[in-house]
Amino acid sequence: MDGAVHPGSSGRSGGRDPRQISVARLAEFGHVPRRSLGQNFLVDDNVIRVILARLGCEKDDVVIEVGAGMGVLTKALVAVAGHVHAFEIDDKLLDPLRASLEGPQGMPANLTLHMEDVLNADMGTLEPPPTLCASNLPYSIAAPFLAEAVCHLPSVRRYVVMSQREVAERLVARSGGKTYGSISVWMRLHTRVVETRPLSRTIFRPIPRVDSTLLTLDRRVEDELVEREPQLVRSVIDMAFSSRRKTWVNAVAAATGLPKEAVAAAGAEAGLAPCLRAEQLEPQQYLALSRAFLDRGWQSAAARSTAYRPSPKRAR
Repeated sequence: MDGAVHPGSSGRSGGRDPRQISVARLAEFGHVPRRSLGQNFLVDDNVIRVILARLGCEKDDVVIEVGAGMGVLTKALVAVAGHVHAFEIDDKLLDPLRASLEGPQGMPANLTLHMEDVLNADMGTLEPPPTLCASNLPYSIAAPFLAEAVCHLPSVRRYVVMSQREVAERLVARSGGKTYGSISVWMRLHTRVVETRPLSRTIFRPIPRVDSTLLTLDRRVEDELVEREPQLVRSVIDMAFSSRRKTWVNAVAAATGLPKEAVAAAGAEAGLAPCLRAEQLEPQQYLALSRAFLDRGWQSAAARSTAYRPSPKRAR
């Protein structure tokens, strides 16, 4: 077996392929999938069962879903969760979503449908607070959303998400490789990789031109500094990776305007050799460097650096 999730042959309604039912619903409402929004809708029941099994959802859990699409995953989540927060940015999908989710009593009482961009939402104020995340993430927002979620949704203990394979590789990469970057460090400071599983392209409609991966991540904060000074830690990581061809010392000095000798001294205190590049540093070493910045009162230098990227919500 290759470990990939392939289209299911069971769970069909009246002998009809569930993929065709979703395609027909799209046509019924005259909706053309928008490539600009990364709309490749999940249409396979077998994959839904795999997601639910990995998620381990209990009746008192609250699930956040990003990219509700046609409501295929949403409907399955509503059936097992205490509450579901489903985000969908495309308001043209509201009618298809309602058609998929409405029952004899109307929309499910345990569902909150957020027709907005999740990156502009204040996720930390969601009520009830999410405890799990299950999503077919639009390719363009997979990394930004997860970077925000691990920071602003500390109540989420597990993520089971689909993402473009290349993005997934960056999210779980280890030091030393070309795919290891700032998002890799950030995610490893907040999560533990439970499983990565390849997905067949044919479980989506329209069929994407890229491969996808199902990621299962458990929350595991590496150090209290990550939660106490998240923007400092994130900016230190971003600064080091801002010029990958440079050593971390040169990259950080250039980004902050601090003297290179002072930056190197801070690194020496943290146990970092000045000759290393950003991709050679372990997540724990970035924590040590962040602590050295904090000890020297360099938070403002980090915040005004050219590499510093505040979160979308906090930037407003």
